Amino acid sequence: MTLNIRVCGVGGQGVITAGLLISDASIVCGHNVVMSEIHGLAQRGGSVFVDIRIGEGKGSMIPEMGADMIIALESMESLRNISKLARNGLCIVGSEKIPPVSLGIRRQDYPDIKKMLLSDGNVRACFIESVSLAESCGDYRASNVVLLGAAMASGIFPFEMDDMLAAISRRFSGNAYIINRTALEKGFSAFNEISSELKQDAS
Repeated sequence: MTLNIRVCGVGGQGVITAGLLISDASIVCGHNVVMSEIHGLAQRGGSVFVDIRIGEGKGSMIPEMGADMIIALESMESLRNISKLARNGLCIVGSEKIPPVSLGIRRQDYPDIKKMLLSDGNVRACFIESVSLAESCGDYRASNVVLLGAAMASGIFPFEMDDMLAAISRRFSGNAYIINRTALEKGFSAFNEISSELKQDAS
């Protein structure tokens, strides 16, 4: 069995770091992991994504409609990558909006991502206020870890919070570790709160 995760965003958001943290936590638990990354335009603020395949997957790239989860650090990047999401998959979307140059050239407004994603009745999406939550932890750059916390709360990963915290501790120390640990916990709580509200609305 293979678990396929795509993390996407733009250069500077910590897409690759998020992918490495998922990979590290998986390896600690003894899982086979393959990770590929596309970041040729990262320094120009262009699109970046990593594919993480945990388990028995052959090849490093996730096939179309093969991702069990998409974690989009930038809102519009969720639309760019949604074709990778499996029919029963989940898309976790961060709140950061970084308008591409093409919008300015065309004098277009940033689109309503939530409306566009949910217009397809087959898409399950969870929207997390990742930037404000990261800022409350002391550093907006921890928004990538906020979204990892939300992904953890979904129960999709074959590892526990302690394993992810161990992965974070290997890449961050001192105050940076404290900020990212808090960001992970806040993302976890935010996902659970949203899930509870959705259950109440459905009942």
